[in-house]
This record gives sequence, C-alpha cells and structure tokens, in this order.
Amino acid sequence: MIAGKRQIWNAARALGWLGFLATVAQGQTAADLTEKHAQAKALEKRLPVPALTPRASFDLSPAREERFKKFLPKLFRKLSQRESVHLLVLGDASALKIHEGKQAETFPGMFAEALATQFFYPGGLQMNPSSRATGVPTINLRVLAQPEGSVLDAAAILESTARQAPVDVVLICYGQADAGMQAPVFTRAIQAALAGAQTLGAEVILCSPWLPVAGQSESVLGVTKPLADALQESAQELGVLHVDLGDLSRLLAIPTPQTQDEAQLFERIERSYREFFYLDEGGQFTPRASLHRALGGRIYQDLLDAPIKLPWETLEAKVKVQAATQLTLTYTLKNTGAKALELTALPLTANGWKPVEAKANVVLEPGASQTMTVSYASQGEAPPLQEALLRLPVLMCDGTLAQVETLRAKMEPVGIVWGLETQFNQETGFLAGCQVVNPGSSAIQGSWQAEFAGQKLEGRMDLPPEGTLPLNLRFDLPKEGLQVNRVPLNLTVTAGGETVKTTRQVTLTRNLGLGQSVPLQTSAQVKSPALVTLTPQATAKSLTLTFNLPTGEVLQDAPDGSGPSWQVEMNLDARSYGKRLEQGSTSPVRATGKALDGPGKVHPLAAWAFGNGYAAAFDPKEFQAALITRGDSRQITLTVPRTYLYLHEWALDNGNSQLGLAVRLTLRGAEGYVTYHLPLTTKSPNDVEALVVLELTPKPTARATVCVD
Repeated sequence: MIAGKRQIWNAARALGWLGFLATVAQGQTAADLTEKHAQAKALEKRLPVPALTPRASFDLSPAREERFKKFLPKLFRKLSQRESVHLLVLGDASALKIHEGKQAETFPGMFAEALATQFFYPGGLQMNPSSRATGVPTINLRVLAQPEGSVLDAAAILESTARQAPVDVVLICYGQADAGMQAPVFTRAIQAALAGAQTLGAEVILCSPWLPVAGQSESVLGVTKPLADALQESAQELGVLHVDLGDLSRLLAIPTPQTQDEAQLFERIERSYREFFYLDEGGQFTPRASLHRALGGRIYQDLLDAPIKLPWETLEAKVKVQAATQLTLTYTLKNTGAKALELTALPLTANGWKPVEAKANVVLEPGASQTMTVSYASQGEAPPLQEALLRLPVLMCDGTLAQVETLRAKMEPVGIVWGLETQFNQETGFLAGCQVVNPGSSAIQGSWQAEFAGQKLEGRMDLPPEGTLPLNLRFDLPKEGLQVNRVPLNLTVTAGGETVKTTRQVTLTRNLGLGQSVPLQTSAQVKSPALVTLTPQATAKSLTLTFNLPTGEVLQDAPDGSGPSWQVEMNLDARSYGKRLEQGSTSPVRATGKALDGPGKVHPLAAWAFGNGYAAAFDPKEFQAALITRGDSRQITLTVPRTYLYLHEWALDNGNSQLGLAVRLTLRGAEGYVTYHLPLTTKSPNDVEALVVLELTPKPTARATVCVD
C-alpha cells in the first residue's frame, strides 16, 4: 500500500497535478462519460426552471422610491421586474475622459453599476453591447458623446444614430464645449433634445458638467456655471431630474484654514480639487477614476435624495453698467443656518466679464445678511444679453464647504435684451428683435434711439414695475453694397437719468447663386488679409465648392508634419422645403490637405451632417477634395454627391430650391494659420442660424440673410 502511494506521488511530481488529473480522467471510458452526461441531463429536467421573480422591495425607503418614480417611473418598473435596461449617453466627449481607466469606469458607467447593484442584475453592466440578446438581464450603456460635442447636436443624434438600438433613459451632459453659448439658445436646444427623447419613449437625466481646471483655475473654474444654472432652472420648470456634477460642496474636504487670506484659501480649494485630476506633460488635466466614481454616485444619490441645502443663500443680485467695458454687481449674502458663518466670496470669470475688485470676507450670525459688491471689466467686447439677467459665478467657502454659486443678476437701470435670431430670405428690410426691461419695483420713463446704415428710429417709453417694452427696430436693407457687408446697429436708451448704450454687428449676405463668386471674411485680428473667394457649382449629380486662393499665395506644411496645410469645413442644411433654415443643426464636412497639388482627405461625417432628419452612413470616399493649380491661380475644391442630399428636392434653376451654407477655410502661410469665413459670426457653426442661403440657380434673387451678433 505504501509502495502504491509512493508510485502515485512520483507520478504526480513527474507530470504535475494537471497532468496527473488528466491521466486519471483518461481512465474513464467513453461509455461511462456518456452515461453520466445523460444522468445530468435527466436531473436538470426534473429541477424547476429558474425564474427571476420581480421583487417588491430593493432596500429603498418609501420616500426614496417615491422620488425615483417621480423622475424615472418607466425605468423603475423595468428595474423592479429585472428587465434589461438601455441607457444612452449624449454630451461632450471631454466630460468622459479618464486617466488610466476604462469607459465603464466613467461617471455614466458608475451610475449604471449602482443601478445593477441595487436591483440585483446578474448580467451587470454591458458597455456598447451588440444588438444580440443574451437572455441575461443587463444594464446596457451606449455612449454617443462627440468630441467638442454641442447641445445643438443632441436632437439630431436622437433622430438618427440613437435609433439604432433601444433607449430607456438618455443621460444628457453638455456645457463644456458650449460654455460661451447664450443661456436661451442652450435651453432651447435642451428642450429640442427632450422632445427627441420623448419620441423614442425614453426618460431623461440632465447633468451639468464637472468644473474645468487649468494652470490658473480662477480663469476657467466658473465658465460652465452660467449654463449649469440655466439647465437647473429649465429642469425645474419641466420636472426633469437635474444633477450638478460641478457641485464642489459634495466633493471636496477643505483643509482647516490657517489664514483668511483669499489667495491662500483659493489655493487650498484648487489644490484639493486638482487631486481628482492627472496633469500630463502637455499641461492638460484629465479626470482620475476617483472623480468619476464620485460623480456617478452623485447621479444615483440625487435620483434617491434631494441635494442638501447649504447654510447660506444669495439674494437680490443686481448689476449696473458703469461704462461700455465695466459693471458693478451687488447682492445680498444671508446666513440661513443655525451657527455663525465666516464666509469668503470669490467672484469668478464668466460670460465675458472678469472681476477686478470685490469685498470677499464677511462674518454672519444666524439669520444675518450682508450686502456684497464686485466690480468687473469686460474681456473684449461685452456679449449681448438674450435674457433679462446676467448669470455670474461666485466661489463661496465657509472654511469647510466650498461651492460655486451662480447669481442671477438683474440689469439696472434697464436691461436690453436682444433676440439674435437669423432672418433668411429678407427682401427689402429686416426686424431686429429687442426689448427694454424694467427690473425694478418703480415705474421708469425715458427714451430710446436706434441707428443703422444712416437710418434712425426713436421713441419714448413708460415702463411699469418689472415691465417690458418690445422695440420694433425695422430697417431697410441697403439697396447698394457688397455681397457681404457688416454694419453696426447702435441703440441708446435713456432712463432714470442714466444712459445705456449698446452696439450689435449686423452681417448682410446676399443670397448666393451658382457660378457667382463671393468673398470670404476674416476676424478683425487679421491684418491686411488676402482676398479669398468662394464659387459654388451644382449639377444633377453633385455640389462643388471652389475656393479661389489669392495670386502668389504660398501654402506651407507644418514643420513637424503634424498639421495640414489647408482645411475646409462646410456646414450644409439640405433638408426638404419647409424644414430647412428652420431651428436645427448640421455637422461639418471636413477636408484637409498638404501644400502640394493633389487630393485631400475627407474625414468621417456624422449621420445627421446635412440637417435634422438625416440618418445615413456617409462614406468619406464618395466625397472629393483637392488642391489644384491653374496657371497663376490655385484652387481648393470640395464636391458632395447629390445622392447623399436625399431629402432635398434639388430643383436646379429654381431660386426657391435652396441650401443653407457656411464655410470656414483655414490656410497655413508664412505667418501661420489664417481662417476665412462665410459668414463671419459668433454663433455656433453647427447652428442653422449660422448659415447663409445658396440658391440652386445662376440668377439668384436679391434676397439676403440678416445675422445680428
């Protein structure tokens, strides 16, 4: 017996345990294995079929369950019945960047993991799953976030790419790339996205982005907060769940202050926040997995519980314009807690205004209030207002908690609110939408005067408390002039013994025709720009844009070969008659090339590239781009196949058969890159309102596009 054991031990040492076990298994006959397999099958048939019985409770309190059902009732039903759930993420792809982490570890993935854990999903989280069903209940997460994604694209994505798979909940997170956008434009695009989600039968969670950081964070920390505040306001009105991922009070543990110096306090806050980011050699900050874990947990937490209010609030914010480039903010800071507060209020840069002087420190007893004052200077030309208030961020800290509050400040003595909608196909004149708003509790009397292209309008006003006066600023179009012309519109309002002046730039672009050349424009910073023109052509099979470069223009390749010598970006609204040039978005067709003659590269296109309603897989190889030399002149051409513009009626020689068009041509010369525009506007290039009209005829009408910036 001992000898037998010794032989077995020696065999195991010689073969290894795996080899030994394989040897034992080989001792069983095929008949034995077949019989055991049949016995196992018979046993399985006698056992009850496993079923996932819906649970009546998931360890959620009645209050939490009620809040969950309030915002996402369809999702709660599917989760409670343990059906597979499909989440879709839309937004700026930069918000999903993660250092040394997978996509499943970003904040949408962390939120989905929390759902899978809470509701006992055996299949867990599946990222961008295939359409093939596995039979195991899973939380499926599909990410359609775009690089530099704009909220203007959200509705178009929901009408196209999003329909390729089921959608139960849409997680919308925009605001970083759109930080300079006007709040009404942003909220209007959000409402269009909500309507798109509704057509899919999907519910929505709105997320404001996490706050950006930089080498000098005071210049960027508050730039996303105005839109975050507008998003919160809109979500409350619509009854949609809003989660502020930029809420520092629930993220940071501020070290015990050693001093009350504002600069050192900001440095402590900045240092604590930067711990959630990785700084690379290029100076870029990328979120770590720890930030995404915290933010994903916050979305889930806000779905169950209302955010806790901080022990202070801001009230009665007002701004008064001191000069064209200066304004003063006053607001009331109140202690709403039960303990005395020693608060520091640090105003941040946003909406084109930079703080230059402020009262920062204040001590408040419980229930006490204090008036705070901040002076601002504009960064360049102050942007116009499209709402009757100015949203300004202020970093508040009581030594333990920190939060960036957004003040909704009313303009004094009056607010001038511009309706900056682009007007297409104007024949003889245009109407500049403008309102004068009285923010106060007393009536205001005064006068106004507007001037445009030598035309003057004026009138009296008698505004009741919190009243609004629409100004019908109707002007005639200049009968003579350039194909593209920028003319200032000046408005002066006198009220309460004070005068407020504002200037807007109006770009007039005559409708383009086939075979006709139109000059492109550059920004004011470009000195003595060369003349570059655009000539559109169309046949029954294609649309071709020809960019005529200036004589003697020498294109240069980047010294390190990292960048192109030229780049064309074209936005085209090719929707059907009655839909094009209405609210919506497009996505650019982009082509690049080198300094030598030859074909360029057309980059991948979005499925909705030519306007809302398009949903196709466009092959870049079907487009053509090239740099050509003809005699002393050089040209860059971009050709779009007619078959890809399938929603357009394409009636050649008909002035009402139109396309919305915008182009940006970037050339690298001896002085570096210069970009030429048609039209030159501050509006988002993906917005239909940033387009002009191309008529598919060599004899276009005298109509014009009027763009007020």
